[in-house]
Order: sequence, then structure tokens, then C-alpha cells
Amino acid sequence: MKKKIDIADLKIGMYVAELDRPWLESPFLFQGFVVEDDAILKSVIDLCKYVIIDNEKGDDANVAVEHAPQKSAVVIDFKTRKRIPVTTPFHEELKQAKVIHKRARSQIDSMFQDARMGKSIDVSGAKEVVSGMVDSIVRNPDAQLWLSNLRKRDEYTAIHSLNVCIFALSFARYLGFNTEEMNEIGIGALMHDIGKMRVPLEILNKEGKLTEEEREIVKQHAQHGRDILNNSPGLPASVIEVAYSHHERKKGTGYPQGLVEAQIHLFSRIVAIVDVYDAITSDRVYHHGMNTLDALKNMFKWRENDLDAELVEKFIQCLGIYPIGSLVELNTGEVGIVLSMAPGKNLVPIVMLVCDEDKQVVTPPRVLDLSQFTKEKCDTPIEITKVLEANSCGIDLFEYIKHEVLI
Repeated sequence: MKKKIDIADLKIGMYVAELDRPWLESPFLFQGFVVEDDAILKSVIDLCKYVIIDNEKGDDANVAVEHAPQKSAVVIDFKTRKRIPVTTPFHEELKQAKVIHKRARSQIDSMFQDARMGKSIDVSGAKEVVSGMVDSIVRNPDAQLWLSNLRKRDEYTAIHSLNVCIFALSFARYLGFNTEEMNEIGIGALMHDIGKMRVPLEILNKEGKLTEEEREIVKQHAQHGRDILNNSPGLPASVIEVAYSHHERKKGTGYPQGLVEAQIHLFSRIVAIVDVYDAITSDRVYHHGMNTLDALKNMFKWRENDLDAELVEKFIQCLGIYPIGSLVELNTGEVGIVLSMAPGKNLVPIVMLVCDEDKQVVTPPRVLDLSQFTKEKCDTPIEITKVLEANSCGIDLFEYIKHEVLI
């Protein structure tokens, strides 16, 4: 039987059937859950003034019951999640990843065109594309992460949506999400900026600082996104929520609702992090992207006020301090592009050498596994000394990767 109780009377072991607000305005993944520990209890107390409990599924408000806590899917316990091992070598997966990447880009273009014309989104097509990306990233995330460097500043919105999907899926894999969860967050990430199709292009692509009025128009893309997706049947509620709340910030300074961290959906917090990372590392019409190391340093600072601190730290661990596609200089003076890395070897990745010690382009490039040149394995270790700006040494990263993968 259901009963309404004051939030002060909520206890561990009770089953929360309803909140005092819509589920989409909460950080909980599923409608209905057992309060199984102090962390969940605190989250509900911080959010609600009252809740509706169901004493047939959990403890009653008036009866003290000794019990073993039930397993709940409300909060993902990252400590108990196990990452899926890599099953396919990088170069082998790259062949499949290129095909999937092309299909995804085509789907995004079609999806954005439909949104511009006021049509509903092709949900089945989006799900099919994301499913293929999930399969690829489960086998080996490095291939899709490598392709995420195929950025062009005049195609920012479409490429950004694809990259946010790639980063979100790679991060979800690192966190131990199962494939069902990965598919759900992947669709949300792919569609997170769909509302920008209702923002005038002259504002989106404006060179220079936006006016206050223009900034307010851009902010409306969150509401537009929710409206567009609400009119596209077959989407999980979390996908719509990601489009609506990926610009919310932990101290309440975001938009459109000014939510604080406990009120922001987990998927939205994850997408917010990868959205910021891709945005600040990308060249756009109005600014030059940061190098990857500076981007991660800045995000580490921003975790204090804007982004989920625990998730930011895990995201940095996921990418490593030399993310795939980073242009790096070695202690030999040679320059390379980070190609791939083995688990636990983030400091010694595999790099593709593109310039010699005199900064002259190497043809053909040479692949070097830095884990084979550590102090423990050789007398003259080779290591990374610094991260370079993307176009240093005359290396056009986009054109170089495009040529190498024959896109």
C-alpha cells in the first residue's frame, strides 16, 4: 500500500514509489527504487520535501524491520562495476570503426535536417547507429577515439555531436556500464544538441563575442531539444533529459532550470563533462582549441564549482593525460601522435612518429610503443616530455588522420 510521508521520516529500506516532483527533475535512473544506503537517502532528502512510499515493496514508515538491503539500480556503484576487456587490436577495429563512423555522420546530418524542417527524428536510425558504435567501443574504444580527431571548424555542431557520443560511450565503458546503459547514454549524447537546429546559424557561427540577447537565444536550445525529442516517439526519458539538462552545473549556475548537482540526472552529468572537453579542444570559428593536457587541467579546476568532481577525475583517468590524438614531443626531440594505449599504461602509450628530431616530417611514419622503452627495459628510455598544440610543426592533425585512415 502506498502512503505519503514527510522526508524526515524516510529511512533506509523503504521503497520510494513517487517523488514530490517529476522523475525527469531528479537524478535517479528509474521510477521507483529502494533506499538501500545513506548516499541514496541523502540524495532524496536533499531533493524532496515529501515522497510516496510503497510498504509492499519496502519497509513501512511505522514499522522497524531488520533486513538485508535490496539491490537497487538507482545509483550506479562504480566501485563494483568491472570494465570489459579489449578484445580486438586497434588496427583491426579501425577498419570496422571507419564504416560505423561514416554511417553515424550520415545519420546526424539527416537527423539535424529533419529537426530544421520541424520533422520528428528518425529514432530507429539513431538507435541502430549508436548500437554499432557501442559494439565497436566495447571491442576497442581507441579506434573511435582516434576518429574523434576528424574535426573541421566549419562543421562543428554535427562533428561535435558525434564526438560527444564517442567520448560518452568510451567513458561509460570505463565506468563499467553494461551495453544497455551504454546504448541509452549514447543516444542521449548523440542528440544532446539537437535543439541548436532551431538557433539561427548566424548566431551559432558568429565570429566574436555574442551579445547578451544572442546568448539567451543560444541557451534556448536546451528547451528546443526537449521539445523536438518529446515529439519523436520511442526515446527513453533519460535521452530527453540529457538534451534538456546537459548545461546544468553543480552549484546551480547552469541553465535552463538552475539545478544543483543532486538534482541533475547522472547521464546529464556525464554528457556535460564530455561536452565541455570536446568543445574546448576543438577549433571553432571564434576560437582555437586547447591542447588536451591544458583542457584536462582546466576541467580539474572546474570540478569544484561546475562539474561532478568524482566523474571529472574518472574521466581524466579514462583518457589518460595523453589522450588519443594528442600531438606530443619525446625526449629524443621527435614528434608523434598518440595512437593507442594499453590498460594501466597511460604514461607510455603507442605513438605514431610524424616528425624527426629536427622537426622534419617522417615519411612513412613509424609506430613506437613507449612501454617497450622504459627505464626498466632499456638503457636509453624514451618518454613524452610535453604535449604540443594540435597544429605544431606544420602537422595538420585533421588532414593527417584523414589520410592515414583513408576516410
